[in-house]
Amino acid sequence: MKAFHLILFHGNFIFPECILIFCLILPLMIDSTSDQKDRPWFYFFSSTSLVMSIMSL
Repeated sequence: MKAFHLILFHGNFIFPECILIFCLILPLMIDSTSDQKDRPWFYFFSSTSLVMSIMSL
């Protein structure tokens, strides 16, 4: 349990990077598979993922 505690709180945890990668690849996949190209919520989604990643660091 102590090793798990050290992974979470000493900057060695990869979760913030996973949030950022997933939340930037998901809109890219949605955009490439859909016909509708004007989606203003993509900017909101990407910026929200960036803020979540920074906050989890």
